[in-house]
Amino acid sequence: DACAGHEGNRLAELVATQIRSISMDPKHELQLPRHGWGIWPKSAKQPVPFLPQEAKVFLDKDCLQDGQSWLAGFVLGLAASLVVVPLLSWTEDDRGSLGELSHIGVDGFDRVDNVLLELMLALALRDEPGTATQAVLPVLVGQAWNSADGGGFEAFPFYKLARLSDEPSMATNALAGQILRQQGLSEVKVQAVMGLSVKQVVDEVLRNQGVQASQW
Repeated sequence: DACAGHEGNRLAELVATQIRSISMDPKHELQLPRHGWGIWPKSAKQPVPFLPQEAKVFLDKDCLQDGQSWLAGFVLGLAASLVVVPLLSWTEDDRGSLGELSHIGVDGFDRVDNVLLELMLALALRDEPGTATQAVLPVLVGQAWNSADGGGFEAFPFYKLARLSDEPSMATNALAGQILRQQGLSEVKVQAVMGLSVKQVVDEVLRNQGVQASQW
């Protein structure tokens, strides 16, 4: 998932559980689209336990098929998602999903970054007519803290975003382009996505209304 370490894994599970719980709470009066609930597609493993009337929440650790290519399963899950909810963290020592992104471009360093790839694909699919994806809702996560009374997260360090590279991650962008071509996007749109810098991708995601993690 998009956070680092035990706290990040725990938060991802909590977010998924909360979405599923809220979707069944009568006081919220949610009306999920037909393919947002019910029978799971064969391309994903149904989480256990699961009730047919609750929202289908794709969490990779629960929903990827055993023995399946991680990338193939990830792309299928993302392309079928109505709302993509990336957990974007920046913690001490530049760890966490966005903290790790700050290393790309330093002294020529580059690699395929799965979080950056997810963000690029989510934005492109959201803007493509006819795709399932309708929105991107980022969850921003600062440094975790613990005490005798519980735990939580400090405020997200927005000031650190200026350190993200103004150049593209060539490795990540090339893979994003390959996947988007397979998803049927035009070459013009593919090239536009492949030209985005690391900072441009994150800035575009953060233009969407999101939330900050606080206490657990």
